[in-house]
Amino acid sequence: MNEYMATFQAITHSVKQVGSDQSSSVEIKDSAKRLSESLHPCFKELRESAARLQRLTQVCINDLADADDVRLSKYRIIQAPKPAIWDQVSELTGASFRVRQLGEECQTELVTKVHDVWSKKATQLRNKWFFDNQKKEFKKAINVFEKDTLLKELRSELEALRETLIETTQSGLKLMNQELELIESNTLNNCLNRLDKWTQITWQEQITSSRRKLGEQFGQAMNSLPSKIRDFPTLYNDALNNFGKQNRLGMNVEAFEKFCEDLFPILADLIKVLFTDRTQVAIEAIDQRIAFYNELLTKQERYQQETPEQWQAEKAWINEQRQKIQQVLQGVEMILAEGIANDRNRV
Repeated sequence: MNEYMATFQAITHSVKQVGSDQSSSVEIKDSAKRLSESLHPCFKELRESAARLQRLTQVCINDLADADDVRLSKYRIIQAPKPAIWDQVSELTGASFRVRQLGEECQTELVTKVHDVWSKKATQLRNKWFFDNQKKEFKKAINVFEKDTLLKELRSELEALRETLIETTQSGLKLMNQELELIESNTLNNCLNRLDKWTQITWQEQITSSRRKLGEQFGQAMNSLPSKIRDFPTLYNDALNNFGKQNRLGMNVEAFEKFCEDLFPILADLIKVLFTDRTQVAIEAIDQRIAFYNELLTKQERYQQETPEQWQAEKAWINEQRQKIQQVLQGVEMILAEGIANDRNRV
């Protein structure tokens, strides 16, 4: 490209000489003038191409800088504390088992507790509203006035059940979160800082994302609970409204018992989904960190097998390519500088 620029400049100089030569014919001067005009787009194309090449060349420079960063990271990775890393892998493996076990235990305990609480409340309400103390037997139905009062009591008991569900759920999530707090360590940050820039950014983004998910799934705020639990009042309000509309003149005991029985599987499914999803998020975060350490240890082992001569050869190759690209860049910058000077001269 610089050779083309030099050639065009020589032609331009020759054109000027023809134009200033008194002995030159009118015809050759006209030809020189037309040639000068046709050279302008050639110079323009060279400058535009040089500008594009300058941007592309800078990408090559950046890539070589990244290659050098990777090369230098080998020294840092080879010195990573292997015993501490293995301790972390062991701790993470244990945490994975404990979190999975806690998730199953919390799910079972919560389902059992909700079942016992709701069964007890349902039995109390049935005995209160449908048992005839005088006849010592259950009534088949209650009247419309009794039904409305019963529905109000049901609503109150379901609200209390919701609070029990939330409190117990958050207690279980807190236990799981205590295990998850152990997966963060200084060793993780130490190892991250040993990586080259782009690998570090990639892992840091993944780990930050998993931390955010853990905060969302195991936080103590109401927003960390599934929408179906937060919106449980809407769920049971709709169920109660539909239940109340089934018989406007009253309520029979079979319908009441069926309503109470049908509600529990819904609650059990909510609990199951909650702890299954939370456990999955926790395991993914733990597995992610184990994968990070395994990758680092694999690199460390491979780098330990490389020789000083190999590292020197890599350094020399990167420097050689950088020098070649720098030469191209310098030539490009000369073309751009020449173009700016010519523009000023024309002005």
